[in-house]
Amino acid sequence: MKFLLEAEFTLSAEIPREKLKDFESIIEEANKTIFTKGVGKGVKAPKVIDYKIFNEHLHVTIESGEGVRAHVALLRLRKFLNEVLGKTFRMGVRKLVIKKYQITEIPLPFEPIADIMVPFANINIKNAKADLSLRSEELSIDYIEKGAVDRLIKLVQQKVERQRYAGKDEYKREIWFTGEKETYYDKDPAVELENWGWIRRTHAKAQFVYGPQFAVLVNVLKELFIETIYNPLGFVEMIFPKFEPWDVPKRSGHAESIYPDAYFVMTPKNATPEAWEDVMDHFKVTREIDIKTIETRLESIGILSFAQCPPFWQYLEGKTLALESLPLKVYDWSGPTYRYEKGGTAGLARVEEFHRIETLWVGTPVQVKELGLAVRKKFTEFFAKVLDLEFKLMWVTPWWMAQQGEIGIIEEEELVVGTVDYDFYLPFRGDRETSEWLEVQNCSIIGEKYPKAFTVKPQKGELWSGCAGGSFQRFIVAFLSQKGFDTKNWPNKVAEKFNEKIKKIKEIKFL
Repeated sequence: MKFLLEAEFTLSAEIPREKLKDFESIIEEANKTIFTKGVGKGVKAPKVIDYKIFNEHLHVTIESGEGVRAHVALLRLRKFLNEVLGKTFRMGVRKLVIKKYQITEIPLPFEPIADIMVPFANINIKNAKADLSLRSEELSIDYIEKGAVDRLIKLVQQKVERQRYAGKDEYKREIWFTGEKETYYDKDPAVELENWGWIRRTHAKAQFVYGPQFAVLVNVLKELFIETIYNPLGFVEMIFPKFEPWDVPKRSGHAESIYPDAYFVMTPKNATPEAWEDVMDHFKVTREIDIKTIETRLESIGILSFAQCPPFWQYLEGKTLALESLPLKVYDWSGPTYRYEKGGTAGLARVEEFHRIETLWVGTPVQVKELGLAVRKKFTEFFAKVLDLEFKLMWVTPWWMAQQGEIGIIEEEELVVGTVDYDFYLPFRGDRETSEWLEVQNCSIIGEKYPKAFTVKPQKGELWSGCAGGSFQRFIVAFLSQKGFDTKNWPNKVAEKFNEKIKKIKEIKFL
């Protein structure tokens, strides 16, 4: 790669005319000293190839190769000038502005299939190489200091690489299967549940009101979940927020890609009744809501919970955990998670307001790996033995790992950083070989990602985390799709608890 950068320093005072010649030696010293640090043998160091001084302005042109990139050299030069000018002229740098920045010959994995766009720059691609011309009016020096240019180059390469895996967010490999089991139903259970009035659709997309009978089945599953998984492993219940201010997805990394899937949260810019009087009057007269006007008076403050575990980390943020508190083992069954399903919704298997059961553990790397394996085994025991369901364990490799050749090997006695999905057979979708199975639960080792992002430290050593997520809607879809509604075909533990509780429920009948 080649870098050519033009920038302008505004000094705190004008350099005396008789001292202008001294400036030439300052630039020469910079080229010989500060720009050569960290440059390996045979690698061309950055260099100021031109400079101009007029009044209190210093305009420089820096050229560099891959070793020390031009924007890094520019920041070094600012620090150097502040030191030298302070000693020599008793002045410093008041302001620094990028005037022009061109990055050429960025290597790409292959010739792009389609055009790509990136922020802050115009892009031209030819022969699997990209040239960037940064729009200096958009790219502030603050962005430069925070590593924006390096991330921009990486983004170009990632966007091209992603085209090879278009539509493939992840790759799955089967690592375990229960074997085929007898099924007793071949229809979508959501249809029957609606017909019976156990659930009813709302005015919102893919949202339901869940009636008393459905709630009974949910609570039966919850009790069995706690008895089989949480109590034996020592997990305790917590309640996580279901709203994430923007700082949470920013730290968790979801801010890179959340927008097409998010439910956004807006609040009034002005909350006085007077500011909204016309909107209220509009409804009083027309009985219609003036959405267009409302939209102009709101500000975005965050999103509704997308993954459920990120809001938890605000509880530990900035803290140092005592070793005696580790491993921390918690679960949250307290409310809904929201995702905009742009690909469409389907019954209870794909809804936009779903009730996620989040299982989360934090500890040393050894503790987190051991707990990950224990949680995975308990989930397997619960689904295979307690619910007697047919499913597969699938090792998941995200596309970005697959393209690097990281296939994600998982061994029986060790769960490495990565994810295992529990995919269930749904008879109403067709035969086992060609139909789509339903992912109901996952189990992941996240590593240091969240502790690092939220500045959480252990008293000693490293801190890792793991989590497992599923929704009771999908639990019930998988269960009823295979077992049907006749409790005689249900496993004993489920049938006994359900039959005992359902006796106390008065049926709601509609005329």
